[in-house]
Amino acid sequence: MGGSAFGSGPNAPYTPRMAPAVYRQVRGLCHAALRELFVFVATPIEGPEKRDHGDLDVLVAVEKRVAFPSTPDDVIPRPPHLLIEAIKKALHADHAIITNTSANLAIPWPEHLSHHDQTDGKAYGPDLHGTEEGKESSRARHIQVDVRICSGLDQLCWGLFKHAHGDIWNLLGSTIRPLGLTVDEDALWIRIPEIEKFDRKRAKVQLTNDPVEVIHFLGLAVEGYWSEPFASVEELFGYVTTCRLFWVQKESGEHGNGNGPSVGVGGREEGREKLKSNDRRRMKGRPIYERWINKLIPQLQAEGRFVCPGTALHDLRATVRDEAFDRFLVEGEYRERLRLWRVQKSEEGMKGLIKEQVPADLDPPFRGCLVSAMKKVVLENDQSFGISPPAQLKDSDGVYNKTAVQDFIMQNWQQLGDLAWANQLEKARQNMRIKELKEKSRSADGPRAAAGTRYYIEGI
Repeated sequence: MGGSAFGSGPNAPYTPRMAPAVYRQVRGLCHAALRELFVFVATPIEGPEKRDHGDLDVLVAVEKRVAFPSTPDDVIPRPPHLLIEAIKKALHADHAIITNTSANLAIPWPEHLSHHDQTDGKAYGPDLHGTEEGKESSRARHIQVDVRICSGLDQLCWGLFKHAHGDIWNLLGSTIRPLGLTVDEDALWIRIPEIEKFDRKRAKVQLTNDPVEVIHFLGLAVEGYWSEPFASVEELFGYVTTCRLFWVQKESGEHGNGNGPSVGVGGREEGREKLKSNDRRRMKGRPIYERWINKLIPQLQAEGRFVCPGTALHDLRATVRDEAFDRFLVEGEYRERLRLWRVQKSEEGMKGLIKEQVPADLDPPFRGCLVSAMKKVVLENDQSFGISPPAQLKDSDGVYNKTAVQDFIMQNWQQLGDLAWANQLEKARQNMRIKELKEKSRSADGPRAAAGTRYYIEGI
């Protein structure tokens, strides 16, 4: 309720929700104050039909003193913690929660705003300090302002794009995620399916952080849709359905699973249950998303509009992947990332295979020596034992051929075991000789060392 970053404890600032008139005036005041510090100051476009606002989001970039220096020291950017302190001072914040380059601030409710009529549209004074006058409770009212310091104009523009129109990326995200595309706080990415089930971060290959490129790739119109809020939720929904990748799937049948309305494609793809769990959580806190899932999608299904064409998910995902390759020229990076991953998983698999293939009934010390030597020969191409693995153990990408490795182990384990065990015994004998020589040396030097010590002490 209201800004929620500070919680609702007895010592937390009271941050009630703002009427649109309050929000607009506070936004103007905060922007004006922060433009004294930064060249670029902006707030994402609000979602449609907003009856009130819980907080104000502001993105800033490029220190004004660095862009327009008046002294030699001005060209040196200040670290984030000093910039946050300057922002707190400029906004007269009473409370702050700071995380690196971002801060949740609680600023006093503007003093010229009527508490009883929050939509009266009165003009604010230049000061952000609030007063106790006219409040309805014993607690002073504050406004939550979330400020993020961006690394530059590109990051600021992406932040404005990602958080524009409120829930638009919840809607678009439910469409593009099954097709291997992800939009996050940094860019548009394509995910490598073979990797994402094990490592989501390594599975992502960046396509672009240019908002216009993203919009064009999704087949959406640019002009007239990204400069001001949508007039209604229905207008927002209509825009999202123009995405070239959008459709709904049937309740049941070849691609359905009977678990309720779904957006996008597929019904039994791996990870779908997790996605549906995330969607359910999202519906609880996002009314527009809940309306999208429970009202619009069933309506489209009933009307037979945007119905899933029945193409297998992996084929659709491959098609989108190839389109991304053509537009963003990332095929080389994608293929190399996948190749290195396959090589890594192949090597990990060979370690287990070697242990499995070496006979289990061997004497444990001998078997341990053999397994270690076999790993060196197969995985590290160690030729010190005089046994070299054939070239066909790997394919052209460096991925091991399981059958070839099994054959090599079965044909060579006994000879390699004898050689490795002989080497280990010889090393053990050498270590014993070295140890004996050191003990003899200490015994021989003992009397002389003791005499030298007495001489030194007596000399003192």
